[in-house]
Amino acid sequence: MQIAANTKISALIKENPAAIEAIASINRHFEKLRNPLLRKILASRVTIADAARIGGCEVERFYEKLEPLGFTISNKKEKTMPEPTIAAAEMPASLAKLKVNTLDVCEDIATGNDPFLKIMEAVDRIDVTSALLIINTFEPTPLIAILKKKGYSYYTEVKSPELVHTYFWLEQTIEAASEETIKPAGNDFEDTLARFAGKVKRIDVRHLEMPQPMVTILGELEDLPTDEALYVVHKRVPQFLLPQLQERGFAVAVNEVGPNEVYLLIYK
Repeated sequence: MQIAANTKISALIKENPAAIEAIASINRHFEKLRNPLLRKILASRVTIADAARIGGCEVERFYEKLEPLGFTISNKKEKTMPEPTIAAAEMPASLAKLKVNTLDVCEDIATGNDPFLKIMEAVDRIDVTSALLIINTFEPTPLIAILKKKGYSYYTEVKSPELVHTYFWLEQTIEAASEETIKPAGNDFEDTLARFAGKVKRIDVRHLEMPQPMVTILGELEDLPTDEALYVVHKRVPQFLLPQLQERGFAVAVNEVGPNEVYLLIYK
């Protein structure tokens, strides 16, 4: 398998499960990959470049560990450094005026528990008068990518190598951000469904607790043939999933049929 800085960690693991231990050996930041739940949630969102930024190392360290496993590098001559953090920047004036709600997830990460549900519940409480401070042991790169596409701004302060403060607040409304994300290719739901007649896989995630609906959907899409569609029965329009679908090149048609019943058709 040929890899580059934008290759997802999940793709590496799917190609060769030995990549888990290879990456975990780079430094202690990546030991979390050994936790199956955290691995399933994070690996599908994080690229090699993202992981390098989280771990404070160069992308080349990943290449060194992965090449012995049979991976080939698309451009070995390109020197790729992790993006600089914005920690040295001054706190934005708009953030300084807001009431700050704090969520510390360090213990969750240390004990292998998934803090995603806590974080999403806290994000839902952000309004134009408030901001959310997440205290973590590393910069939450996947979360930043998701929330940026939802209209949130962020600011990061690296307090120490093991302590990172990340603030999120709204510069625009959720509704405005969502309009950019749901683009069902100009067709209504039934017409789009008819295009994939006989080539639709159906799943129902209404019984699952967060974040399992998102995890389940993304897992199904990893193995979905390009000429097929995934039909999802959900309780709501999954706002935080939509940017992930867009990032992976999927379109989504949505049919809200009633309270606690939404149909999604996800396809390329």
